[in-house]
Amino acid sequence: MVMNYPHVVMKQIHQSSPRPPRRLGVAEAKSRLSELLRHVTTGPMIIHNRGRDLAVVLAVEEYDRLTAEHNVARTAGAAFIDRIDALKQRYDGGVEDFAPARLVFEPVDPFARKPRKRS
Repeated sequence: MVMNYPHVVMKQIHQSSPRPPRRLGVAEAKSRLSELLRHVTTGPMIIHNRGRDLAVVLAVEEYDRLTAEHNVARTAGAAFIDRIDALKQRYDGGVEDFAPARLVFEPVDPFARKPRKRS
């Protein structure tokens, strides 16, 4: 069953594929620095010298986004360690005095012949 809603307008969003970063040589980047800074908002600029990439110029917003993601990952690990410390405190300071029973382990040669069963 198809229902018509005349007051609802559907808008199709077209996402453009991210354009590849622009590449500039060191001399060109030096001579066009102000232009490079104006256009960095459209995407990162890679500066290269003799076929080797040297640096990436990013918009401040992009840099902040990247560093925020990095800081979240670092603080997530710190939060985990804090939870472990809280558990240790809840159980009287941790597990330093915990002594599990010794495991009796007899290794078996995986290549040894198995004895034949007699019928």
